[in-house]
Amino acid sequence: MSKINEMNLLLIKRDLLLKQQKADLQALKLQFIETRKVMSPLNILKSTFSGADLKSNLITITLGLASNYLIEKFPSFSIDTKIQKIAKRLFKFIK
Repeated sequence: MSKINEMNLLLIKRDLLLKQQKADLQALKLQFIETRKVMSPLNILKSTFSGADLKSNLITITLGLASNYLIEKFPSFSIDTKIQKIAKRLFKFIK
């Protein structure tokens, strides 16, 4: 008699596990769809050029490009000290 009850208990647990797996799969699919929407190139551009941060974003991009251009344009500067080497590396990473 206990074998039958154990078997029924296992079947019930299996059914609950299958339902949980289906629910998790559905949630994962919804999360994937939302992630795809957020990561689309159009939404990335919209978030980059949002109204409030537009000026600060453009200034940051411009300063990064200008500093990178100057460093690449004039590589013949003599770098004597470690501080100057560090400053050059920092300016390359500002973007």
